[in-house]
Amino acid sequence: MLKHFKTIGMIGGIAPASTVDYYQRLISRFQERTKLREYPSIIINSINMTHMMNLISNDQLGELVDYLSEEIYALEKAGAKVIFMASNTPHIVFNLLVQRVKTRMVSIVDSTVSYAQAKGYHRLGLFGTISTMEGDFFPFGFESAGMEIITPMPEERKYIHKIYMEELARGRFLPETKSRLLSIAHRMYMEGQIDCLILGGTELPLILKTSDMEDIELINTTKIHVERILDVAIGSST
Repeated sequence: MLKHFKTIGMIGGIAPASTVDYYQRLISRFQERTKLREYPSIIINSINMTHMMNLISNDQLGELVDYLSEEIYALEKAGAKVIFMASNTPHIVFNLLVQRVKTRMVSIVDSTVSYAQAKGYHRLGLFGTISTMEGDFFPFGFESAGMEIITPMPEERKYIHKIYMEELARGRFLPETKSRLLSIAHRMYMEGQIDCLILGGTELPLILKTSDMEDIELINTTKIHVERILDVAIGSST
């Protein structure tokens, strides 16, 4: 079985907590899906999140593509055959990266679009960093599939970004923060804006669980991404 399995390369460290989550999920889901007590080959390149976020904040997207391309090349040289970025935010340049590198890359956005389509969703809320919530890479993917992305109000977006960078990315998950995030999601749902909520930051599922809201689904993009990565690595997807 393992001789047909493609080595996975992860651009991680963006942030550390979600990198660990991805690693553990990839192993556990690989074993569940293959029914083998084996461990998949995973190469992790933990990059400098501060440098990456500074490039994004300063709108230096060309430099961001150069930086991420070099980090992806390191995974390619190490033998990775399927590569992904363990974060939503750098997907702002995903399509440009695909044009640069030779190895198959798996998009968290495309994976989530496919999942949402299968579930029949139409209006999807989105939490994440400012770059994710205000960028066009999520809306473009979903609008192309006939769905609409709805983001919180401007002040709420600022709050979510602030706690994301100051708390979640540093591995701090506070009860009061969870309560505030759920209140924003509840407001959006009660006002009829959304029929589900995308946790568009890979640290968000570490503070918000799918069972935290009874009325709508909280879509865990990490979980969906892992399944798609394994589809490609195991060979059930071309």
